[in-house]
Amino acid sequence: MFSKLLLPLDPSKRLKAATEYSLALARRLELPLVAAYIANPTKTGAGSGMQDPEECFYPLGDRELKRFAASVTDVSIEPLLRCGERPQVLAHMVAEEQAGDTLVLGPFRSRLTRFFTGSEVERILEDVQCHAFVVREEQPLPGPGAPALVTFDGPQLPDAALEMIERLAQSFRCDLELLHLGEDIHGGAAALDGAVQELRGKLGGEFHVTSTIAPLSGLWRRRLAATNRTIASEGARLVVLPDIEDAVSVPLLHEVVLDAHVPVCVLR
Repeated sequence: MFSKLLLPLDPSKRLKAATEYSLALARRLELPLVAAYIANPTKTGAGSGMQDPEECFYPLGDRELKRFAASVTDVSIEPLLRCGERPQVLAHMVAEEQAGDTLVLGPFRSRLTRFFTGSEVERILEDVQCHAFVVREEQPLPGPGAPALVTFDGPQLPDAALEMIERLAQSFRCDLELLHLGEDIHGGAAALDGAVQELRGKLGGEFHVTSTIAPLSGLWRRRLAATNRTIASEGARLVVLPDIEDAVSVPLLHEVVLDAHVPVCVLR
């Protein structure tokens, strides 16, 4: 499911937690890591009149990539330098299989800046259709005794989503808590129970798989509040959003990616 990690680096952004998380993922899952520095001259006020903006901005990126690679001795790191708008460049890299199939993103902007200019993480997730971990604060990986919280608000979890969730649990050796947000689930609680039973059958007795239904009244941000309450009560270290078919709505993806209390893994 995860074959290579892609980490966008930028020394001017708030990416330390995401960088450390990407290294932890690479070590735990034994994956190579592509570190990409994407220079965008128009964002620095250089404009488009420069004859060759790459000559001015690539040296900075090259120094940052060399510094990062030199600081890591136990992970295979492939450096990449690109120029352009970050979401579009990442989308092209993933589509052309130039880099990894799993993004690791940090909060490129502060909460205040995000309020005025929007979320670059959301723009990246709109443009790049691949798995993604969004990491805003330092947090250990899921594992034994530290479950992953699978959150969805669609009618059911499709077979493709269940397969990915199973593989994620096996990769991290972690338990699962399934959280459905909303009262109108196809087949009622029986559909959720069926997903739990299927996962239990595939994963075996070593894994604990449980579920919760959190009714929603339609009030703004109730999805996020219910998710964060369950994170606290279950001790979850990761929220998993299976963004496959209709399992996850746009509001749920928006709220949880922006403000969940732990890292978020978007599966696609």
